[in-house]
Parts: sequence; structure tokens; C-alpha cells
Amino acid sequence: MFQKPEQTGLQHVTVGIQTGPANALVMVAKDKGFFEKQGLNVELKEFAAGKDALIAFLGGSLDFSISGDVPVTLSTLAGNKFVVPAQVVGKTKNEVRVVARNENTLDTADKFFKAKKRKLSTSIGGGPEFFTYEFLNKLGITKDQVEIIAQKPGDMPAALISGSVDAIAIFDPFAFIAEKQLGDKAITFTDESLYSELYVIEAKESVKQDFTTLEKLLNGLIEAEKFTKDNPEEAKIIVIKYTKLDKETIDGIWNSFDFRIALTPQLLEYLNREAQWAIDTAKVTKETVIPNFRDIIFDIPLKKISPSAVEI
Repeated sequence: MFQKPEQTGLQHVTVGIQTGPANALVMVAKDKGFFEKQGLNVELKEFAAGKDALIAFLGGSLDFSISGDVPVTLSTLAGNKFVVPAQVVGKTKNEVRVVARNENTLDTADKFFKAKKRKLSTSIGGGPEFFTYEFLNKLGITKDQVEIIAQKPGDMPAALISGSVDAIAIFDPFAFIAEKQLGDKAITFTDESLYSELYVIEAKESVKQDFTTLEKLLNGLIEAEKFTKDNPEEAKIIVIKYTKLDKETIDGIWNSFDFRIALTPQLLEYLNREAQWAIDTAKVTKETVIPNFRDIIFDIPLKKISPSAVEI
């Protein structure tokens, strides 16, 4: 799907992504030639999850990666050095949620999870795991009241349908797919006040010395942002082509995403909350010092291109 274009005279750049709707602006910029207009031959490398793209980036096999915010927190706490120059969504709405098998009278999350010990699957090491922790904490559900099962996002709808788990906590499109396939046998629990995943670009620290390539990448993405605002139906067709999702799914989740290149205060809030969660859940030692996450946000290129996009 992501073959290297044959154009000559363009700078070859690799970007690792999870091929999901959250990366719509990346797909639009690639498909419409907006990166090429900037002199870049962007090769998109596909990963099962954004956290896997970040791991490959940290290993040196990519120029840039795009992931959710939780992998950024965990990688920073682990001592990895990189910068975040932009988000590829301004915000999302209920993008991570719990989808469960409907059990009639158990029509609230509180009733459902307190009726008996539940099997809940989620994706470990990313936004869904953080949401699950916050969600269950708010309900007062303890470890002995729920069994957390680690699964790949793509496997979760089938696990829920088969009944091997009682509920899943995952992002779109997989939450929507589960809802669609189960129909009235599904019940969804959301809490937007807790968390709704953001998606960010990771770049090497060396861009602080020379951000020429990064600036071109951001310019291409901002052109994609304008195109997507003006031509949402054409943008959807591009996303359908790249993700292989059907139109009903894309239509159903499209408005959950605020497709714009930005840096928002919510990102910093999430990174700090996630760092505390990582300490509380022993993902890192109690002695771990929470860094000033503002230091990893490199806003100079975006501020130069689109000052109003930088809200931090």
C-alpha cells in the first residue's frame, strides 16, 4: 500500500504510522501530493499500533513517527530523547471507550462492572490502558473485581462477539466496529472527562538545530488540514483507501476527530497525568522524577508556520 514513489529530486523521508483514521491528515497529504509540493518523498511505514511506530523510530529506522500520547510519556520516563513538534489532531471525543455485551438491566458502567468479576481486554502500553485505569478507578472497581486481558486492537471486536471477554476498552475504529457488529447486543460506556486520546508526531532532537525537513512536513500537513476542512467527503475517500475501512465506519467516527495540526494545553495535562499513573502502577519506579514535559515540546517550527496553532 505504501510503496516508495519513483519521483526523483525529492528528499526521501520515512514516517511510521498506525493506519487508522486519526492519521487522516497524513494520508491526505500523501495522497494529494502536498508533501511532494514541499520537496519531500514521504514513505509511510505501517505499524499495528502507534507505540510500535515509536519503538521503530527510537531504534533509528524512521525519520518520524506518530503515536498516541501515552507512548510519549512512557518513552520519556524510560530516558529516551526525542521531541514532539505537533499533534495531528487538535482533540478527540470519546475516541477511547468501553464496549460491553449488553446484559439488559445492567445499563450503567457501575452496575455492569459490579455485578460480577468481568474480563476486560485492552491494549497495554497506550491510551486504552490509561483510560481503563482511570475509568475503573472512578467506578471504584478494584483489581480483584476485574481481569484485564492484553489484546491487539484488531482482535478485540471478535473477542467481544465470541464472548471470550465481557468488555473491551479501545479506540476507534475498533470500538465502532464492535458496536456495529454487536448491534443491540452492545452497550457503550464513555467518560470524555477522563481521557480521549491525542496523536502526536515524534522527531529527533537534532531538529532543534535544523528543522528544514520538519517544517516541510508540517507545511504539507497544514495544507492537508485545509483540504480536509473544505473537502471532507473526498478526505474520507482517501482514508477509506488507506485504512480499508468501509464508508459506514468512517462516517460513524469522523466527527470524533478534530483534524488539525496543533499543540494544545490538553497534551501537557495528559503527559503529566500519565506520568503519575506510570508511577502509581509500577510501570516505572517510585523514585522516577516526573520531567517537565514542556521541554520535549518543540514548538518553533509550528509557531513559525501557523502561530495560532500553538496554544501552549
